[in-house]
Amino acid sequence: MRKEVSPPKPGWLTVGAGVALGAATAVSLALAGSVVYGEGDSLAPLLAILAAASALALIYDESPKRWVLALYAALIVSSFFVISSHLRGNVDGAMVLAVAVVAVALPIGSDLVLSDLGRHLEVNRRLGFGTLASFVILVLPLTALMLSQAHQRARTEDEDLLQEVAQKIRREQDTLVVSELDPSKRTRLENRIAIRSGDQTYRLSDAAFEREVREYTVRKDVEKRGVRTSDVSREAEERMRVILKLQGAELPTDVVLVSHRGPMTIVEKRVALQQNDDGAS
Repeated sequence: MRKEVSPPKPGWLTVGAGVALGAATAVSLALAGSVVYGEGDSLAPLLAILAAASALALIYDESPKRWVLALYAALIVSSFFVISSHLRGNVDGAMVLAVAVVAVALPIGSDLVLSDLGRHLEVNRRLGFGTLASFVILVLPLTALMLSQAHQRARTEDEDLLQEVAQKIRREQDTLVVSELDPSKRTRLENRIAIRSGDQTYRLSDAAFEREVREYTVRKDVEKRGVRTSDVSREAEERMRVILKLQGAELPTDVVLVSHRGPMTIVEKRVALQQNDDGAS
């Protein structure tokens, strides 16, 4: 006698879909938090995620519909932020806000269309239970894991960045100058690095950034059919200098370079200042 295998009940499929949605949201939020922490960016992306989720939770008063839609909005906005950061390296806060607005508008628009047809958007209780349960269980441990990994990466990257600044910082008249920097590092310098002198701390986001061009000669020796020839050319490389005024304070003989994420210090490095070429302090 053959034993018939019955297909899984729709209820369990609904719970599984909810678990997947909650887990995906937890992973996406943890990744978004690690990106913000690691890059030292502003909290605008996280605020956009929170605003989108809160808006839907306040607009709808049916449970679990309000919570499922809130997590849906958080998933959409955080996924966009994480993917864009990976592909582009730097995400415009206005773009994240625009995605948050779209994430809020989609379920509201769908509800309005369905209401014209005499229906409304429904969320199954099993779906809601699976979504909320998996999200609550996973979000904290995943966030802790991602932030721990982001902190280790931040220490390594910041130590290299501080070492480069330490080698290139000098006193020049009434300012501190860091020259010969890669322009692509401007965002990291603005978001992550500060200089402490005495009891004052100056963030490089308040410094002036200037473009400078370094020219150099390139000589290429080419040998063709036993004849050696030299091709000499001039090439230019764009660099950047950072100028920080200490607001009337006396220029110190040494400073402390500080990398930070918001108010939290990651790495510190004390540096003796070099004089400029004229020997002025």
